[in-house]
Amino acid sequence: MYQIIGETIAVAGVYKSGQFQPKKFQWRERQFFISQITSVHSWQDGTVPKRRFAVMADSQLYLLEFDRMREIWQLAQIWLDE
Repeated sequence: MYQIIGETIAVAGVYKSGQFQPKKFQWRERQFFISQITSVHSWQDGTVPKRRFAVMADSQLYLLEFDRMREIWQLAQIWLDE
């Protein structure tokens, strides 16, 4: 089940073949190194273009969301095994 977080984060990555690939993010003063990008999804939230990356870090699934208009990253959700 996903737990909604909704907190601003810092993300670092690289551009490969014209596409951004996140490599690590910082949340609550801790660094998370991304081992895998499992999916990328772009959509419009009203008039705001957004992109969501589902990523694996430390054997945990995170959903990172990028507001392409304001250029702000957010940790949207974390997958919790129950």
